Amino acid sequence: MGVVVMQTLITDIRYALRSLIKRPGFTAIALITLALGIGANTAIFSLVNTVLLRPLPVPQPDQVVSVAIRGKNDSLGAFSHPNYKDFRERNQVLEDLIVYRFAPLSLSRDGNNERVWSYEVSGNYFDTLGVQAFKGRTFLPEEDQTQLTHPVIVLSYDSWQKRFGGDPNIVGKQVLLNNRPFEVIGIAPEGFKGTELIYAPDVFVPLAMLEWTEPGARWLDNRDTQNLFAIGRLKAGISQQQAEASLNMLAQQLAQEYPQTNEGQTVRLTAPGLIIPDLRDGVISFTGVLMGTVLVVLLITCINLAGLLLARATDRRKEIAIRLALGANRRRLIRQLLTETTLLSMIGGALGFGLAHWMIGFLIGFRPPLDFPLTMDVSMDWRVLVFATTVSLVTGALFGLAPALQSTRLGLTTALKETGARAGYHRSRLRSGLVVAQLAFSLMLLVGAGLVTRTLQNLQTLNPGSDTKNTLLLSFDLGLQGYDRAKAEGFYRQAIERVEALPGIESAVITDFVPLSLSFNSSGVYIEGQPSERGSNVPIAMLASVGSEYFSTIGTPLLLGRQFTDRDREDSESVAVVNEAFVRHLLPDVGPSGNAIGRRFSFNDSTGPFRRIVGVARDGKYFNIAEEARPFVWLPLAQSPSLNATLIARTAGDPRSSLAAVNAAVRSLDQNLPLYEVKTMTEHMRLALFPARIAATVLGAFGVVALTLAAVGIYGVTSYTVAQRTREIGIRMALGAQVSDVLKLILGHGVKLTVVGVAIGLAGAILLTSLLESVLYGVSATDPLTFVITASVLIMVALLSAYLPARRATRVDPLVALRYE
Repeated sequence: MGVVVMQTLITDIRYALRSLIKRPGFTAIALITLALGIGANTAIFSLVNTVLLRPLPVPQPDQVVSVAIRGKNDSLGAFSHPNYKDFRERNQVLEDLIVYRFAPLSLSRDGNNERVWSYEVSGNYFDTLGVQAFKGRTFLPEEDQTQLTHPVIVLSYDSWQKRFGGDPNIVGKQVLLNNRPFEVIGIAPEGFKGTELIYAPDVFVPLAMLEWTEPGARWLDNRDTQNLFAIGRLKAGISQQQAEASLNMLAQQLAQEYPQTNEGQTVRLTAPGLIIPDLRDGVISFTGVLMGTVLVVLLITCINLAGLLLARATDRRKEIAIRLALGANRRRLIRQLLTETTLLSMIGGALGFGLAHWMIGFLIGFRPPLDFPLTMDVSMDWRVLVFATTVSLVTGALFGLAPALQSTRLGLTTALKETGARAGYHRSRLRSGLVVAQLAFSLMLLVGAGLVTRTLQNLQTLNPGSDTKNTLLLSFDLGLQGYDRAKAEGFYRQAIERVEALPGIESAVITDFVPLSLSFNSSGVYIEGQPSERGSNVPIAMLASVGSEYFSTIGTPLLLGRQFTDRDREDSESVAVVNEAFVRHLLPDVGPSGNAIGRRFSFNDSTGPFRRIVGVARDGKYFNIAEEARPFVWLPLAQSPSLNATLIARTAGDPRSSLAAVNAAVRSLDQNLPLYEVKTMTEHMRLALFPARIAATVLGAFGVVALTLAAVGIYGVTSYTVAQRTREIGIRMALGAQVSDVLKLILGHGVKLTVVGVAIGLAGAILLTSLLESVLYGVSATDPLTFVITASVLIMVALLSAYLPARRATRVDPLVALRYE
């Protein structure tokens, strides 16, 4: 029995191949359509698979969870080190808990310094994850018990290969990090890049070595410094919901013990790999929009394919009728037809799989301009292969079934007598309906692409609160080179003097914060004379330390007061400049027309020490370009020193012409100092625009694909209508019909389909674009201009697609047409 079934299947496949080869035009169009639809879906699913579905490369990854602790004003979900120790020692639901953070280091080799990135991890990091070293060993528990006692590191496999040439004797050797000797004790296994999906570190360092890896950092014992990300491994038999409930009970206990820092904090467990829970939520929303978009493309593809199959089924009516008349079983014919469509879809799926590989490479090429080791391993694993195969099979079976059923549901006498023209003409309603659906879905997709494109345009012209023209920047970290505060101040002073002495430089300033750089440094604020909040209710403000003349250099207007000068020294009164949002949210008693100058606040508690406000600056964009205005505080660099800094210079002309000179001037002060992010402020803004640019590019590309498929669809149905009505057209022309009459006759059908499709598409777009509101900026989800423009483009393309075959119909020779069958 099985042999007979296999032989029958092989026979069907051979017949299907011969049938497809005999109709190369139909086959080519169908395969291109399928490759576009399946390829787009496979490419986006690969991205979804990488960031949301693929587990960490560790044993029993389903037991590994990201643990975030958050208060009312905290969205990062990070732990302080004392809180981490309490949760690790006192919880009842986790086998163990680990913490980690990212930090840049200066690696010295052969007299040259190179900036590398590290994971600073708790000593149980590798053991909890179950990761064994490729060479050597990982950290021991005692290597994280006391600070600055075990200068050891584990190299990543890629760093070992790239920077040390895969030296087989590297274990036991010492390397210089931040001019400090560290012993290499092991090599991480190949493919293990830590616990984040988009970060590829060079080294792993014990957190206990913090003061060497981050010079000047002495926050390890501070309960109110929350900057460690945590991951736990669930105990056997404990669900994520049970663990979350238990950890929240522990959070409440700690809030009672430490109300000043822990009050109001809650715990949330999520899948690991995306650092911040809110970031994961945003990624899910964004990938959901992308998957919805490509599913619409796939739906348009399937509609196009169904239309092609229906047209072909009409052409084969006599063939099928003859086969039925000769005794063929209807079920057998349906199976044969489904074999053809399934084979067609599988070949199209294979082509789409290859196209997806190219699309992924194209998407990976869009990398944000960051001095950060971003990685995105969007490889096509078994999940992607199963997805592509399933989509191909479902597409072929689902949209091949209706044409197969229709073509075998015949009255033999009628089918054998009826001409192909009349048969096709009477059964064109379904094909016309499919074209209307294509147009409607295409318009929805085009409207979405148009809205995101307009968002990008709005963001590009948005004033971020500073003047980005004629400005350049370059960054460096003196702490990694062993500079102390006094030596750093001397370096800053000389750097400013040398840069400002260059031709074309108007002014220069040192700051530890560049707007829209994804840097987030914040602190709780206590206003003098106001009731003191505590725990998670303390209002938060972002912070920056800046040099004299900062506001005039970066172009941020001061609305009240003054900017910092050289008189704001360490031994003078502590001062600050705040933004409008700080006054609005934290000084409500001042009022919109009041004066905040002279008011005082503290970062410690309600008893001080206090800082006096000497200026109020205009609100700007600080963390991301679409954010609401948030409180911000600028401090004088002399009163709040920082060793990790950026030099910003304003030029008289094109800043790109001054980049090399500024770079050389700063490097001349220390030839071994690694400089990074040397660029213009306009180039820096590309980082803030990156998400919108990606969304506009992807949605725009899929919008073009949808528009192309819609054009093919309406061209096909109009061409088929012309072919089916050739005799009728010949008769009309023989009886004296003019070219304009024939053109109007054929074109009218395309116009009707276009009008109906656009009307339905506009109604659907109004309903569906509300899903895009979270990614739009400065444009409504129902923006009339976008709707009108996209509808007009679709109408013009559709009419052109209908006009070409209609024009061809006017050239029909009546004598030839009357003999047409």
